[in-house]
Amino acid sequence: MSLYDITLPIRPDMPPWPGDAPFLQAITSAIMGGDSCNVSHLSIGSHFGTHIDAPYHFEDEGIRLDQIPLDVLIGPTLVHQVDASDVITTEDLPDLSNIDRILFKTSNCRYIGDVEFHTNYISVGLDAAQALTEAGVKLVGLDYYSIETYIAGDYPVHHQLCGKGVILLEGVDLRSIDPGMYELIVLPLKIEGCDGSPCRAVLRDIT
Repeated sequence: MSLYDITLPIRPDMPPWPGDAPFLQAITSAIMGGDSCNVSHLSIGSHFGTHIDAPYHFEDEGIRLDQIPLDVLIGPTLVHQVDASDVITTEDLPDLSNIDRILFKTSNCRYIGDVEFHTNYISVGLDAAQALTEAGVKLVGLDYYSIETYIAGDYPVHHQLCGKGVILLEGVDLRSIDPGMYELIVLPLKIEGCDGSPCRAVLRDIT
């Protein structure tokens, strides 16, 4: 049974969302410096790299990070390849019957490992977001740092999905993943009351 790590490695040169603070790692204790162990101090945003958006990110009444049920974060997931050149619409969606989780693989794959932030990534359109919530999808993922277009105004897609309690998995690395059904295992840090967190996301073959 094969496991596939779809998590981006967190690095100082990884681009944050424009305006957010970058990732910083400061060495506070080093064996090479005569200390007994190696220890780092980390400074990182809650939506950096591969990360989870809790509904609370955009909805004050939405559930928070530590309230997300584990059975939403773990389970059968469709990796769906989309050839959209701009926005994923309802025409790009598969049959959503019996689909609880979906990860969209797009041409964003050419950007996802870059040190530069790209603003012209493929995003999820509002009509597609509405169709996903109407179908009862519980988790939606995309292979760039936001499911919403870069210039989003009042963020209608986030409000549509978060308002319906959908968990968002952003910044996944699907470059080496073939479309199809997998088991998703994604575990964010359990930060009480938080809006989101970097996470480790893994796919496993379904046998």
